[in-house]
This record gives sequence, structure tokens and C-alpha cells, in this order.
Amino acid sequence: MNKHGQRTGKWIVYMDNEHKIKSFEGKFRNGRSVGKTFYYTNKGVLDRKEIARGKKLKATFYYANGVVKARGNARVDNLSDKIHYYYYGKWSSYNEKGELEKYEYYNKGKYVRSVYVDKNNQMNDSLMFALNALEVEFNDHRNRWLDSISKHSNNPVKKAEYKQTYAQADSITFSQIDQILCTYGYPSSAVAGEAYITPFYLLSFAPTALKEKHYHLLQSAVNKGILSPKSFAFFADKHRIAKGQKQLYGTQSYYDKDKKEIFYPSEDPDNLQQRRKSIGLEE
Repeated sequence: MNKHGQRTGKWIVYMDNEHKIKSFEGKFRNGRSVGKTFYYTNKGVLDRKEIARGKKLKATFYYANGVVKARGNARVDNLSDKIHYYYYGKWSSYNEKGELEKYEYYNKGKYVRSVYVDKNNQMNDSLMFALNALEVEFNDHRNRWLDSISKHSNNPVKKAEYKQTYAQADSITFSQIDQILCTYGYPSSAVAGEAYITPFYLLSFAPTALKEKHYHLLQSAVNKGILSPKSFAFFADKHRIAKGQKQLYGTQSYYDKDKKEIFYPSEDPDNLQQRRKSIGLEE
């Protein structure tokens, strides 16, 4: 450390007292990294390498097997309230075999677009990022506001305020997922990666009217093999009961005052087990 308490010279920081698992290592001058700095996962596996040139960095990320995952430019700006680390310019992304898959472009940390090497690749990175962001925001506000509502359960005024804020946040999320489905239809994993499940997940919390609007779109996704018939069965039964209809697959139940489980009435009960078996549900 220098007299100002800033890192200077060569540093190796460990995660454990035995000094076996590295956190990072590199050279510093007055608190700034100089040359190469290596960062590791909590298991001590190399995660990324950065080569510093002033505020600009050449960053390389790695898979657990040591193969390069992505490389490109980054920058560190010391703002008044935080340190801002962000990507900029062109980034190259590779698969676990080390084969170049795509180029990603960023503008001051904001994703701009992707260009895949394989022109037949259907992946829509913009859609995938949008869906991932929606799910993160939905879960965040849901957990935050439900916790606030619970803490103020004895304060009707505060509870009502939090409920209103929570409902407004939900409304924004559902409006966005509605727009996405109207624009793209239901995306497959070939188009949205693992985020393909996000519309289905968010719709499961949506108002009945929005579920009804996209019900046949979800059915079509099941028929195309995009969504699981078993998962859709739970969605369908819950939706039908909310509309005052009988369920199709017998997935929904409630408990009476004696804590006895009661299943909601099913359509055509004589063939219920056959319907359940056809989609992989237990009898």
C-alpha cells in the first residue's frame, strides 16, 4: 500500500486462509491496475484477464475448461458515486470448443446488436436480452414489494400504497410481454435461448384477460414442441378455474377448513386419467 492506502506493486489476493484459492492477482500503481490482472471464480478457476491501458481495458473471459469465452474492450470510469465498468465497441464470443460464434456490439455498456458467423443462426440476441431483463425486473419488484406488504400488514394505509405500487410495476411488465408476443409470436429456444421460457413464466402471473389473449399462442407452442405439455396443463387448469370453468387435467386443488385436499371439478371425469397420461402426468 502507498501512504494513501492504495494498492501498489504486485498483489495476490486469496479467498481462503490457507492461500490456496486465488481471488485476483496483478500489478497496481496508486490504486490502478497496471498491465495484466487475473480474476478467478470462487473455486479458484480463471474467470477473466484484463490488460489495462489507463482507463481502457482489453478483457478476455474464459470457460471453466480454460477456453476463451469472449474478448473485447471495456472501460472504467470513476464517477462521484460509483465506479462504472462497462463494455464498448466490438466483442467476439466463442463456444466451449473455442470456435467463433458471433460478434456483439456495445455503446457505453449498452448492447446494440449481434452478428452471427453462421448466417443460418436464428438467435435474436436483442429479444433474449429483453426477456432476461424482464424476468429479473419482475422477480426483483415482486420480492421487494411483497416483502414490504407483509411488513406493513398491520398498517392499512401503507399496505394499500405498496399494493398499488406493486400492481403498477406488474402492469408495466405484462404490457411489455404482451407487446413482445404480439411482435414475435412465441419464441423457441433457437430464437431466444434459455429465455424462451420467460413469456410462459410471466403469463402464469398475468391477469386472466391477458392469459386468454395468448392462450392459443401457448397451445401452438406446445404443439410445436417449444413448451412442455405437462407445464401447460397446470397453466390451462388454473386459467379455466379463474374463468369459472372446469379443469381439464385435474392439477388444481385447495384445502378445506379441516385441511383436507379438495380437487376442483374436472371436465369429462371419466376420461381424466387418459388425458393426464397422454401428457405425462401421474394417474
